[in-house]
Parts: sequence; structure tokens; C-alpha cells
Amino acid sequence: MPKPVVSLDAYVLPDDHRIFKVSPGKTYRFYKEVKRSNAIFLDVRGLDHLDGHPNTWSDQAIAKAIATDRWDRELKSRARGNDPKGSKAINRTDRTRLGFLKALLGEAQKGDLVVVPVEGYAKDVLIGELLDEPWDTKTIVAQDGEDGEFTYIGRRVKWKAAQSKRFFSGEMIKALHTQTAVFQIGRSLHEEVYRLAYRNFVYRGNFVAEFHTGKARFTSEDSAVLSAWLNGFDYLQSRLGGGGALPASFYEMGLSQVPDDQAADLTINVNSPGAYVLKSPGGFALALVGMFALSGCDSKTVVDNGVTVELKTVGVGSNAAGTAIEECINDMAVALGEARLDQASDLCARAGKDAKVTTAASLKTVPKARK
Repeated sequence: MPKPVVSLDAYVLPDDHRIFKVSPGKTYRFYKEVKRSNAIFLDVRGLDHLDGHPNTWSDQAIAKAIATDRWDRELKSRARGNDPKGSKAINRTDRTRLGFLKALLGEAQKGDLVVVPVEGYAKDVLIGELLDEPWDTKTIVAQDGEDGEFTYIGRRVKWKAAQSKRFFSGEMIKALHTQTAVFQIGRSLHEEVYRLAYRNFVYRGNFVAEFHTGKARFTSEDSAVLSAWLNGFDYLQSRLGGGGALPASFYEMGLSQVPDDQAADLTINVNSPGAYVLKSPGGFALALVGMFALSGCDSKTVVDNGVTVELKTVGVGSNAAGTAIEECINDMAVALGEARLDQASDLCARAGKDAKVTTAASLKTVPKARK
């Protein structure tokens, strides 16, 4: 019988993966167009008049286009009776905007994320993944108030998530409110964004997995069942390679003590619905997502044949994570044996049926279901 194949719907991110905050124009006026067009762009007019492919544009040519755009707007402002500001020549502000434009069009890599802020706290902040290589641009025609329609140059994105600004951490809100048009979000905030964009992911050696509950009224019994299942595997993981016999039943393992320094990091946010988020420095967290999907399989097949897992990569993410997860699943299955694995699967099925717990994982090949 072939090995079960589990698709984890988890993403492996390269260590140098970046997240950019990109403003949708002053007063957020291009937010709707950015969302509608599936593209991110800066409010610079006239770039479409530059000759050649964008990767051939010189800094001087781009800066001149930026200065020309600024000066055209200045002349319109003066015509409306406003006081004169600046001159036609390229200035420091133009060169700053050149830096922003190059960061978005030419430095951000395929697979990097952009976070697009919005006015107020109740509307959704957008999180999108860049789809193309640097300088592979998209042309967008957008309305700019009473000034009319203009052509802008940006990058294609796939929107991965959206969340009301008020639900972000204070640090992230502070980053979103900065006046800088384009800047890299610090690494300390990456996990917050990844949990929204990918939910299950591997980044810089940390494996993060989400167990979602869609139950409208999550009870203490629901919590106990899922917690016993998680703790049973956490206990098993702490004992692997240490020798000695395991308890006779998985149920006993579910109530066994696990030293804090050996346990995976668990975050619980259940507001009916909500999620349990598990984080580990190795493949364990995502191995449990695989185990959840395998609960419907014949235990003998899992123990005897082993399991293959499939992951997704972002950019040049490493495939080594998949090997680590497979080894963890297979080691745990063999250590448990058929009887205890059946008991673990019973708890898992109960969590799925009664507590409405789900994961993003699925079986691509389904061996004969266990009895």
C-alpha cells in the first residue's frame, strides 16, 4: 500500500524574506484602486512616458519624471491661488521619492509581502504577496479626484489577508501610521503578519501551525479534548530518543507532565470561533497538523509505511523543512504504535466533530480508512 501523502498548505519562507509597508497615497486616496486592481503603486505620474523597459531606467530619468510631476502639481496649486513652493529643479524630496520608488519596483523580491494601511481603525489593512520579479511592472489607470485619470506604474500582488487595523498589535499600528511611503517592517513584527497571510509557515527555524475552531460556543470540554491531544504528542516529543517505556495509553500521555523547556509554545485565542497556534523550533508543530489530517487513515499503514508531506515555498524557501516534518511524523507514529495512534486519532476525531476543529492540511492520497 502506498504512503499517505499529506498536503500541509504551509509555507516555507526564506531567511531574508521581507515585508514592506506601502502607503496608498496621501490620505489613503488610492486604497480602493490598489485593492481593486490587485496592484501596488506609488502616486507618481508620468513614469509611463519613460523609454524602454523599467529595468533600463536610470536614476536620473526617474528623478526627472518625479520632479516634473511635482512641478506640474505645483503649477496647478498656484493657479488655484496657493502660495508658491519650490522650483522646477530636482530637489531632496524628489530624490527621497526616487528611493521609495526603487524600493517598491526594483528591490522588493517576488514573494515579499506588502502591507497597505487604511484610514481609521475599523477598515481592513491589506496584506499582499508580490507576484513578479523586480522591475516586472504593471500599468494601472486610476482616478485622482478632480484632477482626472492618470497612469501609474506598480507591481502585481495577490491579496493574502485583510484585517481591521484595530486588531493589530500596538507596534504594528505604530508602523502603519508612519509617514514614510515605503519602508521595511522590522523582523520582530514578521510573525504577526505571517500568521494572517499564511497561518501555517516556517521562518528562520520556527515552525508555526494553526488549529482553527469554527464552533460558535467553545466549551471547557472542547478545550480539554484538543488540549489532551496536543499535550499527548508534546509529551511524546519530549520523550523521543530518551529511552524508557511510554504510558500504555495515549489518553494517559495527554495528561502527562511536560517540562516547560521541552514543550512547544502554545497561543490560544478562542473567541468562538478562534484558534490554537502552536510554535516549535523544529518540525513538531507542523507535524501535528499532518497528524490531524492522518487521523482518518489506517494506523497500521501510517506506522508501517510512513508518510510523505508537501509544503509550499515562497521565493527561494528551503525544502529541508519538509524532511524535518516527515521525520517527526514518522518517528512519532512508530513510537506510538498502532494502538496508541488509534487512541490519538479518536481524540482528534472528537475534536473535529464536537469542537469543530480544522486545519489547512488535507490528504492527497487516502489509504483505506481505519476502522
